[in-house]
Amino acid sequence: MATFNFQNATLKISYETGVDEAGKPVFTSKTYNNVRENVTPTQVAAVIQGIASLSNYPLSAALKTETEEIQF
Repeated sequence: MATFNFQNATLKISYETGVDEAGKPVFTSKTYNNVRENVTPTQVAAVIQGIASLSNYPLSAALKTETEEIQF
């Protein structure tokens, strides 16, 4: 029977930093590593809001990515 084995998780927070010559938005992002496996969506949202509040730019998006090993 195959199982998943958690390896790591990252959190990527994107900000809108301005517009280009064509008027399209320009984005920048920051990635945070070592996100724990057992965090709840509410906890992650609180952390994102806290980090975003320190930025001069508006929050655009956030993405949590998990990597898991498949063991056979």
